[in-house]
Amino acid sequence: MKTTAPKSSRGANSSISPLPNPVTLALGQNLKRHREAAKKTQVELAYDAEVERSRISKIECGYVNPSLLTLATLCYSLGITLPVMFEGITVTMPPVAEGGDKRRKNQATLDKPAQLGSRRQSAASTKQ
Repeated sequence: MKTTAPKSSRGANSSISPLPNPVTLALGQNLKRHREAAKKTQVELAYDAEVERSRISKIECGYVNPSLLTLATLCYSLGITLPVMFEGITVTMPPVAEGGDKRRKNQATLDKPAQLGSRRQSAASTKQ
């Protein structure tokens, strides 16, 4: 029997911002409130917005950070605008240099600038 390691290795010692966080929780609460006000189930909203039903649940619970385009499609399906979706959300997240967590493993920080991929480095060196 073949076993595989879990896809995510985010643990208690991880420097990557864990989900849910205050921002994703606030957004999820707003989505759920607007979905219920529109009298739609998660299944109905998922069908209308062409996303998986489980994705709606994960957004509402703050476990995923949806893209702007996904949010725009959800808003369209709910008959609201993006500003309405974000209404009342006042939480913010500081950058790493100000004590915040990294949002992804390869995120550039002030003390460790992003490194170009090998393909981009070789393309840059051939232009010189």
